[in-house]
Amino acid sequence: MYALSPEAPDKLVQVAFDSLRERLCVLDRDGYIVATNHAWNQSARENGADPHRCGPGVNYLQVCRTATGPFEERALEAAIGIQSVLRGTASQFALDYPCHSPSRKAWFRLTARPLRPPNSGAVIQHSEISSHIALAEKLQRTQAYYSALLENPVHVASVLTADGIVRYQSPASEGVLGMRAEELAGHQIFEFVHPDDWDAVHKVLRDCLRYPGIKHCCEYRFRNKDGSWRMLESIASNLLAHPAGGIILNSRDITHQKLAEKTLLVRQDALVRDCSELEALAARLFRNREEECRRVAAELNGKLSQRLASMSLQAAHMAPGAAASGQLDALEKCIASLGCDLHQLGSGLYPSMLDHFGLAVALRDYCAEFTRREGIPVNYVHRGVSARLPGQIAVILYRVAEDALSNVARHAHAKHAWVTLSRAAKGLRLAIRDDGAGFDPAAVGPGAGLGIRAMRERLRDVEGSLSVRSRPGGGTEVVALAPPPS
Repeated sequence: MYALSPEAPDKLVQVAFDSLRERLCVLDRDGYIVATNHAWNQSARENGADPHRCGPGVNYLQVCRTATGPFEERALEAAIGIQSVLRGTASQFALDYPCHSPSRKAWFRLTARPLRPPNSGAVIQHSEISSHIALAEKLQRTQAYYSALLENPVHVASVLTADGIVRYQSPASEGVLGMRAEELAGHQIFEFVHPDDWDAVHKVLRDCLRYPGIKHCCEYRFRNKDGSWRMLESIASNLLAHPAGGIILNSRDITHQKLAEKTLLVRQDALVRDCSELEALAARLFRNREEECRRVAAELNGKLSQRLASMSLQAAHMAPGAAASGQLDALEKCIASLGCDLHQLGSGLYPSMLDHFGLAVALRDYCAEFTRREGIPVNYVHRGVSARLPGQIAVILYRVAEDALSNVARHAHAKHAWVTLSRAAKGLRLAIRDDGAGFDPAAVGPGAGLGIRAMRERLRDVEGSLSVRSRPGGGTEVVALAPPPS
C-alpha cells in the first residue's frame, strides 16, 4: 500500500529545482530567502560562505546592504535593484560582478525576476559568465587591434592593373603576409588567392570597372609566404583615370576575427543544445509527475477505499449498546468523511474520469466542481470530441484547463468563465476565457508567468502550442492546440 505524504509535491518541486545548474533562490515580498537549490548551496559551501547569511530565513536584501569590502558598492546596487523588482517598479534586474579567487578570475551575473502574482516575491539567479567576459575582452582587444590597423599604415595597400597584375605593393605586406613588396609586384594577384575565392576577387575587379565611383568590398584567402592561408578583407576603388593610378586595394588581415566569430557560433550552438536539454528535462519531469500521481491516485481510490468500506461494514455490526449511545453513528460519519476526503485527494492527483469516460466528460465534471467550489459560473461546451484521446494528450489538455481556471480564480476577479473543447483544422483546440480584469501581456517580465510557461512546456512535449490573448479590463483567453489523435 502506498500513501502520499503532504510533502510529496513540494519534494517533487525541490527535485526539479535542484536539477537546474544555475544558482537559484526564491525571496518573499520582504526579501527573505524561502528556498534555495542544490547549486546555490554547493556554491556557498565551496566559497566558505556562512550558511546563516545565505540560507532560508535570511533577509537577502539586508545581507547585500551590510556587505563590506571590495564588493560593498555592487552589493548595495544589487539590493536597490532587487527591491525595485520586489516592489513591482522594475520587471527585471541584472548586475554583472567579479568574484575572483587566488586560483582564477571569475565573473557572475545576478538576475532578479518577479514571481506571480505580482508583489509576491522574486527569483534570484547567479550565472557564471566568466567565459563570456573573457571572450568579450578578447574581442575588444581584437577590435582595438583592427581599429589600429585602420588608423595606422599597417594595412596592406595594393595597386592593380585592370586585369589584376600588381603594380605596387606597400611595405606593410611583409608584416601582414610575410612577403616583401618586390616579391608581389609584377605578379597576378590570383597567383596568391585561394582558387575557391577567385570568383569573388574577379567580381570585385569587374564591379570596379563597371561602377568606378563606388567602393567594393571582398573577403578572400591569401597565401602567406609560409604556405598558410590568411583571410583578408579588401576594399577596392577604381582610380584608373589617374595617370599613375589603378585599382586600389586596401586590405587588412581578419583571420583572428573570423576565428573569434567561429568560436562564438560554436558557443551559441552549445547554448541552443543546453536549452533543448532543459526543455527535454521539463517534459520528462511533467510525465514522471503525472505517472506518479496516477499511481498514487489509483492506490487511494482502490486499496484504501476498499479498506474504508470494510471498516464501515464492520462498524454496522457493532454491539447494540454502541449504536444506542450514538458512537456507531459518529464512527460511520467519520469513515464516510474520510472516504470522501480520500476520493477528493485522489481526484486532485489524477482524475480517474479521464481513463473511464474520456476528456470531454472529465472536463465537464471539473467545470461543475470549479463552479461549486469557487462560485464562478463556467459555461462548458464540447464539439466533435467524442472519441477517446491518447492518454498523454488528454492529461495535458486537462492540466491546462486546471491551471487556466486556477488563474481565473486567483487573479482575474471574473464573474463568468467559458471552456470550449473542439476539433480544429490542425487537431484539438481547448479555449478557456473569462470576463475578468485582464492584463497587458507585453508588460509581463521574462521571469513572470510561470504558470503559462508550465502550460507551454506541457504542450511542447506533444508538439502542441499555447497562445494567450488579454488586455486590461478586457478579460483573458488561453487557447491550447494539440495535434490530432493518431
